[in-house]
Amino acid sequence: MTSLEDVSLQLNNKISSIKRSLQLKSMGNDPSLATMLQKIGLELAGIQNNLDTFQAQILRQQAEMKSLKDLKNSVQKNSEIAHHLLENIPAHLPKKAAMNSTADPQDDKVKWDPVQPLPEKKPAKPKHSVREIEYLLMEEFNHVPGYMKGRMTYDQINAVIHELNAAVKAKYKILHQPLKAMANTTRNQYNAYKEQETKETKGQCFFVEADIKDFTRLKVDKKLQGIFSILRHCHRLREVRGNHLVRYVLL
Repeated sequence: MTSLEDVSLQLNNKISSIKRSLQLKSMGNDPSLATMLQKIGLELAGIQNNLDTFQAQILRQQAEMKSLKDLKNSVQKNSEIAHHLLENIPAHLPKKAAMNSTADPQDDKVKWDPVQPLPEKKPAKPKHSVREIEYLLMEEFNHVPGYMKGRMTYDQINAVIHELNAAVKAKYKILHQPLKAMANTTRNQYNAYKEQETKETKGQCFFVEADIKDFTRLKVDKKLQGIFSILRHCHRLREVRGNHLVRYVLL
């Protein structure tokens, strides 16, 4: 029954459509309505153009929305990476090597007059530089064998390096002082440090266990010896033994 009603409804719609078409055809033959039909046709064409424009704009905005969404995801990802880096900054970062420049920045400003003799330059006082142990990089730490590291962390090893650098700096500050300006206690330390030197340590910076006890809060125990093994493995230190003394030379 329902199918017959649907067929009847479709036939009625067709008949109504044919009737409207015949009416429009008869209107087209009527000169008084021809102008109106032309106007309606022009308006329909204008509406179609507007619809095409709107559709193109919608497609363009959809493409822009997709681009903005991709940009939002990229910014969010970079923000998460930056937040992770901020929360995991190593306590000690390796120092950037200084660039040696042979050019004098004043050369461009000072012009030499051939009539006047060149001024005599006073010899600059030599500055004593104290070598430091470079902090380990995470990549180096990851390549240290597990039996060496044990439970030691990256930050713990670099914290020990920081203490050892402080000890070396304090020791060589005494060694670089003028003898005339030294107090008796300092002179005794100076003489003791000089007695520690050998041919193998000439021109090198080194420390011994006594320096660790004097200038740091570190305990000279098995754990510290384990860190020394890691520093030797990573080419930060080497040992020079002699006269019942172990000297840790900075590389």
